[in-house]
Amino acid sequence: GAARVGKSSIISQFLYEKYLSRYKQTVEDMHRGEYELPDGSCLTLDILDTSGSYQFPAMRALSINISGAFILVYAVDDEETWLEVERLREQIVTARGRRVPIVIVGNKADIPEEKRQVQQKEAQTKATLEWGCGYAECSAKNNEGILTVFKQLLRQANIEYNLSPAVRRRRKSLPNYASSQGQNRPSTARYYLKRHSCTVQ
Repeated sequence: GAARVGKSSIISQFLYEKYLSRYKQTVEDMHRGEYELPDGSCLTLDILDTSGSYQFPAMRALSINISGAFILVYAVDDEETWLEVERLREQIVTARGRRVPIVIVGNKADIPEEKRQVQQKEAQTKATLEWGCGYAECSAKNNEGILTVFKQLLRQANIEYNLSPAVRRRRKSLPNYASSQGQNRPSTARYYLKRHSCTVQ
């Protein structure tokens, strides 16, 4: 999604139950959560928090090509961020086809109704009926609807799940390879992930 729609805050609330009150521009950060599935196996969820800028188009194209599923985030009080979701979805579908799991997420659902620029019913209808994607609204600030976002994603991917804290085995941020190497841009080395994982952009 676009910059400042709350992508990092959604991830932070989901994995660490912490709201990021201060904005910090993301280049690309990787996080990992591990969960026990009903059959006793383990689901590794690798979450790639992408930049909202266009500085690294090659890295965006790479992440689209290697990701197993996508969460596209917009802010309900900013119509331009919805248009960005439309553009991103088209880019993903062009590269990966229509069967790749995608969930459209409207963040900042806690704002007063008069400040909304994207209506829930219209966005949900387009996302689910026209695009065949999952849809959810949430408030990263209030930690509302966050779990629903990831449940929708796993449902789109046809994965049985239990994301409750009781079955959460491990969660962590992975090292930023580019920063550790003193580079100014992301490195492809961070994208080669363990098998049976689900990467979310």
